[in-house]
Amino acid sequence: MTAGSFATGERAKRITDEPQIIEVPEHPPVIELFSYLERIRGGREMPDRADIKPSEIARLLPNVIIAEAVDGGRDFRVRLFGTKLVELLGEERTGKLLSEFAEEGGAYSRENPEAVQRRWIYITQKAFFSRKPVFVKVPFAASGRLYLIGHCLCVPLTAGGSDPAQTIGAMFVTRAEDTPD
Repeated sequence: MTAGSFATGERAKRITDEPQIIEVPEHPPVIELFSYLERIRGGREMPDRADIKPSEIARLLPNVIIAEAVDGGRDFRVRLFGTKLVELLGEERTGKLLSEFAEEGGAYSRENPEAVQRRWIYITQKAFFSRKPVFVKVPFAASGRLYLIGHCLCVPLTAGGSDPAQTIGAMFVTRAEDTPD
């Protein structure tokens, strides 16, 4: 069963563990997107948003999020929130600030929207302020059983200058083995 085939009532209702920051990407689509971003970065510190060609990453776009820094990086406004992310998380987030995530109660965030907001902001700010890519694994669980693992990345982007202005990220999920209660 894929993540998209879960009915909303069957979806996990909370995230039980904090995201795990990892040193290098492990999941093939994360590696593919990161390799693309590294290629367009060239010799610069960060890739520039204008260099991203959607046609070159078309199959990855449903899993992509692009966010623009607001108030110097205190928050971020979502400019693109891929359709697979909407399907998985049960909430359209395009146009929202990260601090507004889960206010309407997406499938994985009804029980603790503040934790969802903190996680998204933390990961995005970590990439933005460090000026370096961040790789993350996120477990999704309910009733102590692990159902999905989110394989994520977040990469700072410039917008015609040398300082970060946006981030590009993505999340791809795999089904996880059930864990003991």
